Amino acid sequence: MATAAPPVLPNPEQRAREVAQQLTRGLGQSQIFEYTRSAEVQLLADVEAAMEELNFALNWWGYSPNSAFPCIRDGEDIVPIVTIPFRTPFPFPEPFFPPFHSGELQDYAKYFNAGLRASLESYGVKIEWSEVTHVPEMVFGPLAKFLTVRFQWIADNPEFRSLGAAAAPSPTSNPYLRFTVHTRTSGLRIHYSKAFAISFTDVFGAPTTPVKGWILPGIHKFAGVDSHGRFHYDNASFKTPPDFSANLVI
Repeated sequence: MATAAPPVLPNPEQRAREVAQQLTRGLGQSQIFEYTRSAEVQLLADVEAAMEELNFALNWWGYSPNSAFPCIRDGEDIVPIVTIPFRTPFPFPEPFFPPFHSGELQDYAKYFNAGLRASLESYGVKIEWSEVTHVPEMVFGPLAKFLTVRFQWIADNPEFRSLGAAAAPSPTSNPYLRFTVHTRTSGLRIHYSKAFAISFTDVFGAPTTPVKGWILPGIHKFAGVDSHGRFHYDNASFKTPPDFSANLVI
């Protein structure tokens, strides 16, 4: 069977900005998320899923009057926090879903804010709060940077085939790249998130040190959860490529 030719990306940075603009258009203003519907759709399934999760969070978070959305500063950028592993016994599931009544939602948001602040600030992470309507503009820059790394890798590797899930990734069949995580503390379960919208729901590896696994091209952040359910956050972001390992200060 003939293999489809790889997509042509003559200017990865320009294309990244175009796609970032499309994915942030109307973000948080409608329950209907706008997918890219472009030739690169197979390259962006994981990115679209992350943006859809952010869109859902922005929509219901905006139901609460005078609400502010939790964010963190990452270098020159401010990025939204979609969901994060909390210290036990914080009771809410991930991803979080809104209560049915506005009064319950306000109580929920207040408790969520308190739990989030306690969980992150205990590890030196300062929360910044933004109006929901400002988040789409804020996320555009970090998203464009992430996509530039993804598209540049594709442009530099014409042997690319597909981003479909692979049980045994290989450089000739897809762009999953080998990545190693080192930690100062042993026994942590490593989580990772795309750097443009923080959501540490993806598990990178078992509680062993170092942890070896596969990751798609992009910019990611890492964290760890210990055996007591406590969350350990590392401030650094890692761009892959050229980074193929992370030495976490946790």
